[in-house]
Amino acid sequence: MKKQLVIIGILALLFIVGLSGCEQNSNTSNPDENKFVGTWQNTTRNITRTISLSSDGSCSFSNFTGTWYLQNGIFIMNFPDSYLTYRFNYLFSNNNRTLSLSSAVGSSITQVFTKQ
Repeated sequence: MKKQLVIIGILALLFIVGLSGCEQNSNTSNPDENKFVGTWQNTTRNITRTISLSSDGSCSFSNFTGTWYLQNGIFIMNFPDSYLTYRFNYLFSNNNRTLSLSSAVGSSITQVFTKQ
């Protein structure tokens, strides 16, 4: 009986040690996230548009406020009050001071933003 308790104790200890390596670090972020943070201005099609992106995931665009995040290489802005969600392919250039956004669904128009 004592031998069985020792074996059960060892198995329990191994199980606990094994599970301790399963925790995922939710604080890991995409290295591109920091590049997005700031105020970006666009003058494509003779219309000035400004996007403000905060490190806490909040954003503003035109008269909308919402959230932004990166998912599977796509830049997503979500504006729940207006039921709008924008998904963009993105490309940084000019030492991360220029951001090119093209719709990830549909339109082939690319908008170019400059960091302010």
